[in-house]
Amino acid sequence: MGRTRFGSLDGIHEIRKKYGVESTIISVVIFIIIFVIFLFVVSQTTKGSAKEQQQSLSDAIDRAIVQCYVTEGRYPQSFDYLKEHYGIIYDEEQFRVDYVIYGSNMRPEVSIINLDR
Repeated sequence: MGRTRFGSLDGIHEIRKKYGVESTIISVVIFIIIFVIFLFVVSQTTKGSAKEQQQSLSDAIDRAIVQCYVTEGRYPQSFDYLKEHYGIIYDEEQFRVDYVIYGSNMRPEVSIINLDR
């Protein structure tokens, strides 16, 4: 084979032949492990983001309910009223909002359900 200033390349080719398949398998296994770890991290980030969105929606609805009570002297009679008059906007495919009214002078109960679970 060829020669370099450091010596013959024959030894390198023998090492490649001897360990070629083993090193390829090790490389593939390492790649798969790194890929699985990456998918896990992305999944955890997405879950955290959905929780933050749900909390933000809950806070916005609470603020709108209080604002309606302060400005109009009554609690909103429906969630649609809040959406129309107080600008509540959310992803209806991701969250479901249950809005339960017990009486005109009682604060409504709001539950937010994440539909992506």
